[in-house]
Amino acid sequence: MRTFKSMDEFREYANKISWKYKFSISKYNEDYSIDVNTDVHIVYVKYLKYLPIKFNIALGDFNCANNDLISLEGCPKYVGGDFYCFKNQLTSLDGAPKYIGGNFGCYCYGGNQFTSLKGAPEVIRGQWVIEEEYRKFPEYQRYLLVKKIEDL
Repeated sequence: MRTFKSMDEFREYANKISWKYKFSISKYNEDYSIDVNTDVHIVYVKYLKYLPIKFNIALGDFNCANNDLISLEGCPKYVGGDFYCFKNQLTSLDGAPKYIGGNFGCYCYGGNQFTSLKGAPEVIRGQWVIEEEYRKFPEYQRYLLVKKIEDL
């Protein structure tokens, strides 16, 4: 993750990133993260190993699929809509949002090769879409149990 000497330098960089990927920033945070109130689509960026900026809150959908991400570091902690990180080079879910208000898509499609689902979201309000082979992992089983309890 990039470091900054001042909040002014961070704001200038954040504005360039938001213009490039066409999302609007609602707040610049003191930890050099941003809050956004629109959808974020950082997709199909060849050789992108890490997100270009640290997100805190994304009120809409957050899509970082079809890149070469090796980490979800910098993803928002809270996503109000859907979150997609499929077809990257991920081996775990470390750095994934803690809360997803919609669906969670992290299936592989020839990309992600999970060795664990460590770091999986604590709350997924929609469906968790992942290949059958990963559904035996304890994090997915916890998700199923929470869904059953919510359906009672």
